[in-house]
This record gives sequence, structure tokens and C-alpha cells, in this order.
Amino acid sequence: MKVSSKALMFSTLVCAAAAVATSCRPAHSPANGAESDGGEQGASDGGLAAEGSAEQAPAPEGTEGVGADGGTSSLASVLVTDPAEVQKIFDSATAAPKATTKPNGIAGPGAIAKGVRELAKVTAPGMKADGPLIVGKLDEKKNVQTDITLKPGHCYAIVGYAAKVTDLDLYLLLPPGILSGQDLTDDNKPVIGKDPDPMCPMAKSAVKYTLDIVADQGAGEFAVQLYSKVRATKKSK
Repeated sequence: MKVSSKALMFSTLVCAAAAVATSCRPAHSPANGAESDGGEQGASDGGLAAEGSAEQAPAPEGTEGVGADGGTSSLASVLVTDPAEVQKIFDSATAAPKATTKPNGIAGPGAIAKGVRELAKVTAPGMKADGPLIVGKLDEKKNVQTDITLKPGHCYAIVGYAAKVTDLDLYLLLPPGILSGQDLTDDNKPVIGKDPDPMCPMAKSAVKYTLDIVADQGAGEFAVQLYSKVRATKKSK
């Protein structure tokens, strides 16, 4: 599910983030009239307000916002910020069938598992596979979902691969309809938390997310693996 070209929207969001320190402004609004994520409040005097309104950039990758209930709201950059569109993604995910999981499947044979392993060497260096390999076969425009639990004290990346699905999309979601991260490319190698900006939860306890896996273009087999490493701590002088 997309609202416009990922590359165009990502450039617009980067420009919006830079506006905090400069006079940069997006050349035009996203095609779907995207609004800022309701999970975070915009700065009141950060240079983003114009004519009584403010446009808020997403939280930087590797950070997260904290919702009213103390839960996480954003772990990585997102392209879809319109609350109505996010809710559609969440509703579609919760209605989708469960994906198949294979314990230690990432170590198994097959081109799909190998594709994930090779991609992880570049996008999640220093991390190890965490939990089962998530696999399945999707028709175009169809999706499946699974649960992903992220714990404090660790940093994470979610790495996917497909051979014949030319645009495989990943959405990391929290109820009742919060988009906490998504892949930023239109290809068969989606990653959330790509190096050097992994997802590093700040919550005090483990949080269970819903991972929505969508074949936006093309059809075929896919695999997705969660990777993690212990979060580095600053040494006191």
C-alpha cells in the first residue's frame, strides 16, 4: 500500500526535518495530504510553524517517540504519515493471515534464505538472527502478518528478501493504528532499521509489534528475518 513514490516522499520528509535548523521548506505537500504522526507533538517554536500550522518531521531512525500509555510510537523513519492511511494499513494487517515461521530457518538451504543472509551482511552488520525466519508466498497486493517482539537494551533490524516480488513492503505497527517503521525503498530487499540507523527501543519493557508483509508489485516467495545486537552503552569517564 503506497500513497506516492517512496523516494519523493522520503526527500520531502528529510527536508522537513532540516527545517528545524534552517529555512528549508518542502517544495510541495505529499499527494495524499499527509499529516504529521499524531503520536508526537510538533515543536511550538522550532521554525516549522507557518500561518498558524505546523508540519512535523518523523522521528530520526534509531530513536522512538513515547505515547500517552508509555509505549513506543516511532522506531524508524516512515513515509506514510496520514493517520487515515496508517489506519488502513493497520486494519489490513490485523485482518491478514498469519505468516509461516521456521525456527532457525535462516540457516537452512534455499535461495530465499540465502538472499536474506547476504543482505543482512550489508544492512545489519554485527547483528545475529533473532527468532524464527518468517516465510510465505504472496500474490500481488496480498499481505500476511506476524508478531515481532523488541526488547530494551538491544538494537534491531528487520531484513526481507524476495526473488519474484519486485516490491516487497514491510510495515511495523502498534495498536490501535501507529506506524512505528517501514522500509524506504521500492524493491525486493526491504529493510527496517538499516545500518547505520538500527531500531534501538527505549521502552522499559518488551513491546510486541505487528509486522505487515505486503507484495505491492509481483508475486512469489519471500523471507523476513529479525536481527539484533546488544545495545552499546556509553562508558563513564
